[in-house]
Formats: sequence, C-alpha cells, structure tokens
Amino acid sequence: MRNRLAILAAGFCLTAAIGGSVWAQTSASVLDGVYTDAQATRGQAQYSQNCAACHGSGLTGNGEAPALVGAEFISDWAGLTMGDLFDRIKNTMPQDNPGKLSRDQYADILSFVMKENGYPAGQKELDRRSEYLKAIAFVPPPAAGAAPKPHADAAQPVQMAQASAGAATDAAQGGPAMQARGPRGPQFPPSNIAALAAANKASGVLSEAGDDPHNNAPNPYKETEGFFKLPAGRHFGSSSSVAGDSKGHIWVAERCGANNCAGSPLDPVMEFDAKGNFVKAFGAGMILFPHDLWIDSHDHLWIADGHVDPAAKKGNVVLEFDTSGKLLRTLGTPGASGNDATTFNEPNAVLVTSAGTIFVSDGHEAGPGHNARVMKFDKDGKFIKQWGEHGINGGQFEVAHCLAMDKAGHLYVGDRWNNRVQEFDQDGKLLKVFTQFGRPSGIFIDKNDIMYSTDSESREPMGYGYHPGWKRGIRIGSVKDGKITAFIPDTDPDPNAKATSGGEGIWADGKGAVYSAQVGQKNIVRYAKQ
Repeated sequence: MRNRLAILAAGFCLTAAIGGSVWAQTSASVLDGVYTDAQATRGQAQYSQNCAACHGSGLTGNGEAPALVGAEFISDWAGLTMGDLFDRIKNTMPQDNPGKLSRDQYADILSFVMKENGYPAGQKELDRRSEYLKAIAFVPPPAAGAAPKPHADAAQPVQMAQASAGAATDAAQGGPAMQARGPRGPQFPPSNIAALAAANKASGVLSEAGDDPHNNAPNPYKETEGFFKLPAGRHFGSSSSVAGDSKGHIWVAERCGANNCAGSPLDPVMEFDAKGNFVKAFGAGMILFPHDLWIDSHDHLWIADGHVDPAAKKGNVVLEFDTSGKLLRTLGTPGASGNDATTFNEPNAVLVTSAGTIFVSDGHEAGPGHNARVMKFDKDGKFIKQWGEHGINGGQFEVAHCLAMDKAGHLYVGDRWNNRVQEFDQDGKLLKVFTQFGRPSGIFIDKNDIMYSTDSESREPMGYGYHPGWKRGIRIGSVKDGKITAFIPDTDPDPNAKATSGGEGIWADGKGAVYSAQVGQKNIVRYAKQ
C-alpha cells in the first residue's frame, strides 16, 4: 500500500506541476468571467438534449452519473484547470457516443455547468481549445459574503499539489489520512466482453451454469402497488438501500427525496412495519449519500455513505446506528478520501457477519486512480486485511458495488463493471465466478442460499453499462448450482437511453416478497410471489 500511495502522490504532484507552469504565467481563473451568458444559454439546450438523461435536469446526478453541481463537484476539480474539465466532458459525454459533439458545443455545455455552479459570466466566450483552457484555473468560489479575490497567486495550485503529495506519504507512514484527490483520469473504457470471458474462464472457478442471460426466465412475481405509506408531503428519492430487521420491519435509506442529502433537512433513514406503514425516520444532516444498508444480528443499521464533503467533514464513511437513530460507530475518516486502512474513497457496501466481522467494499469508479478493494475489520472495527485490485482477472475488481453472504459464510462481491459476481472465503480466496446473474448493482442471499441479483445498468450500445444481450431486472437462482429460476424485468421502456433504471438495492424477506430500491425511478418497489 505504501508503494501505491507514493505512486499516486508523485503522479498528482507531476501533473499539477505541469498545469501549474501554465497557471504561473496568467492570472486567469473561473472567478474572472470566462464565459458569456449567451454561451451558457446555448449550453443549457445542449445539456438537456445530450446530458440530462444521466446527470439529471438539475445537474445533481442520477445514481451512477456524478453530480455536475455542488460542493463535491467543486472539490473534485479544485486545483485542476478548465482544460482538464473540458477534456473530461469531451471524452466521456454523451455516454452512448463520447466526442460526437463539436468543440463549440462542449464549450457551451461547460459554460452552462459553470453558470449553474454560481461562477460569474463575462464578456468573452469560453474558448473551444483545451490547450488554452488549461491556462484557466478551476478554483472554489469565495465563501458567502466574501469578495472574490484576484487570482494573483497563480502558483498556488502547485503548492497545493505538493502538500497533497506530502499528505499521501504521511498516510502511508501511519500519519494523517490522505484527503486530497489526484487529477481524474479519463473514464475507464466499457467492458471488453471477449477479454472478460477469457479472464473468467482462466480463473479456473467459473460457474458451470453458463452465461445465458435468462431474459425469458419465468416471472412469478407481481408488484404490490402503493405498498409503502409515506408521511404527507414526503416521497422517495433515489435509493439503493433496503433491508429488513428481526421484527419483520423494513428499513429504507433514501436520498432525501432527490439523489443527494447534502443540505437537506429530511431524515433519509425510514422505518416501515411489515404492512408498509410508516413508523419513524432519522438521520437528517448526518448522511450525504446513503449507498448501502445492512442490518446485523443485533438490529443495528450499517450505512455506507458514498459521497464526501471535506469542508463539513462528512461522508466517505460507514456509520453504525441503533434503531432509535443513535450513532454508535463510524468507520473511516469523515470528509477525507484515501486508500489506507482508515480512509475510504466512495465506499459502496457494508456487511456484518453474525460474529461481528465487518466487510466493506470500497471504490465506486472503474480504472486506476480509484479504489478497488474489499476490506475486512474485526468486531471492534480494527482493520485486519484487504484484497482486490483493478483488473478483469479472477479476484480483481472494477467497482465492487455490493456484498452478500451465504449460509457457509462465503462472501459474494458484485463486481459490477466486470458484469459478474465473485465468491470468496472470508480471507479473500476466490472460490467461484458467476456471470449468469447479470451486471450486479445489488445482491442478496436468503437463508436457503437463493441469490437475488438486480441489474440496473446493462445496455446494448457501446458505452457505459455495455452488456449486449442482457436485459435489466432481477435474476433469482441458487448459489449452489448457479441456475437462474426467475427473472423480474425492469419496467423502464427505454433502458438503453439511461445510465440506470430498476433496482440497485435488493432484499427478500424469505416469505415470498422481494424489495427493489430504485435510483432512476426514485422508488422502493415490493414484489410478491404469486
């Protein structure tokens, strides 16, 4: 791990220093009015046509597509340049055909993004050439009530980069946790289906049940419409978190009626009785982005918070609550991002065994520069070990998005970008690779070793979610023989046009009901077996 941190730190310092050599020759920053209102107006139209389906009409993100507005977006890009951001947008959007727009159109979209983040317009249009845009520093806006400062200290980003490198080194040596992120690399390319198939076969433990998508498997389930009764004026936001406790009550962690709880006064953690009647809620101001919910044998609720706010020192943590809403424990360093034993970077899922052992899957983006690991802690929260790295081979991950456990105590990891579920023992030994359960956003295994795997992303076009031939929905089958016995299809009429639809979180009560937590449709759906 020390070597990895040192490499990341060195890469960040070098990249920022290169960009900083440009900044040191100019006083330009995003505070100086680098686009025009007319350009932002054009960009709004382009954004609505090409970007809103994934990132939301309000730029707040839509599940897997990140927000393009707000504190986390600004924190991600502060210390880089407008050229970096322009290249990122150009190389990754629209998701079905990155780079298809003209440079002028991308500049217009970027202008609209700047306006929505509160940066001032000016008299000159934003340039379409990234080499020129790299001379414009992306800096946070001034604090409320503070006057904008001239960007005279243009060399500051280099100093920030050097300080970040030092922080990473300290973290590797057991000092302060690494908080600064390096520059984002280009979006990881879509899955190479042939290479994945070869890697899965080479693992030597590929499930013998085959790679049939089972799109036409029987569906003995029917939606129970209007099952959850919410308080007056309240509606579900995006959610990937639903689970049940020992009393038969159903708990939901949703994103405050939207797709992010930052700044919301609403309680995101909601309790319902077995008939769907609202009982209570808690958690306002404590969770930014509930991404996963696990309920342990003591009915304690464990929530993975996948966003981060460094200024508020919130997020990138796993929180343990009792059913009254009292916070019992925090794993991770609130407000920090890193890859050491005490710091997460977009934790996806948490699972706690009956003996109290804690597993966390960490890293929500594919490719180098992001975490790709499963971490193991003892019952007291002491780090024991971790496993995983980026890649397509057995035991490697690209977005370890969800966790489940069977009766034997084997850990199942939904390796979403790689379109598979991997089974391990509790020390990280690979036991089996399943490809027949789709592209797993959420998985759950009941007391009979039946796995419920919800696929919210498979798409036909090349691009994000590329998984041709596979329909979105919930695949159900035994982990013992790997055979799919049922399929609940997604109800979205045009899933290829969206990054996500259908369930991302999944839970089954063992009595014939399956619960699906949906990001795109912003709902929690109950399916009853007929």
